Amino acid sequence: MQLILAGITLWFWSSAFLIFIFGLVLWLVKKFSSLSQFDGAIWAKLTALGLLLPPSFGVFFAISGLTSALNCPATNVQDFRLCSHSILHFCSHSKTANIVKSQFAFWGVLVWCSLVSATFPLLTFRRRPVKRIEPSPKLQQAIAKANLPSNLAVWETDDEYPAGLVGIISPSIFVSQSLIQRLPLSALTAVLRHEYAHFLRRDHFLRLIIFATALIFAPIPFALWLQKEWRNDSEKASDDFAANNRSSARHLSVALKSLQRFWVSKSPEQLEVRVRRLNSRRRKNAKESLLSVVSFILGLSFCIFVVSLPFFHLTVHCFAEALILR
Repeated sequence: MQLILAGITLWFWSSAFLIFIFGLVLWLVKKFSSLSQFDGAIWAKLTALGLLLPPSFGVFFAISGLTSALNCPATNVQDFRLCSHSILHFCSHSKTANIVKSQFAFWGVLVWCSLVSATFPLLTFRRRPVKRIEPSPKLQQAIAKANLPSNLAVWETDDEYPAGLVGIISPSIFVSQSLIQRLPLSALTAVLRHEYAHFLRRDHFLRLIIFATALIFAPIPFALWLQKEWRNDSEKASDDFAANNRSSARHLSVALKSLQRFWVSKSPEQLEVRVRRLNSRRRKNAKESLLSVVSFILGLSFCIFVVSLPFFHLTVHCFAEALILR
């Protein structure tokens, strides 16, 4: 049990450090390049990877840290002054006070993970079930025009939320009756194509995983920012799919403008950004694309460089020793 709890602690802190590094790099890339402005799908993938890859790498560092600590002779003694590492690292054995700090970090992670485990189900299932209403003739026409697959059900609902892809195992598209009444058939078809893009991109799976990851690492800088960026750009990626020509872009813009008038969104500025983006679609500039790619490669190289530094591995090793000291 002690090894399991120590592994959870090592996984959390190594993943948190990597999320901070990945988030910092992507924030700098967005600030100093135009990569996020070209293709919503690309930026959505990058932000999703920036949030989901670090916990995967964290498993490796937790296992390697515990393995190296179990095989280290210093783990079996009480005098941590035997540490002979010549490179400065954060959890060095040179100070007994660092053992106490390690224990604080250990209990802090366990308490936080317990709170997240209790809170996550409440936040995930807080919405009431969506009422299913058979599609009206107008919605059936839009479904036929949108060319949706037969395994993707579409329902009407009296819910205040205008439209969305709901469900994980068997997802369905729900469209509110008020939206159906307000939109012309062409705009309603564009909305269905937008939700179909979420289905193709498997956003109904990623949404839950990314939300859980962001909740676990919420105290870490850039964790919530990465989730927000993914959420916003997954919408832009679906807009790009639905607006594959000028006509469909105009129809989707009509739908978004209608939402601005009658639906009070949590992020009204994002609706405005999406409308402007649809109305001012421009071709990619080769120089800007090259600069963006170079910026991302440099950022990724920086992440690899930081993780490969000796202080990172020594920190994990000595942190593991402090947690499993016998």
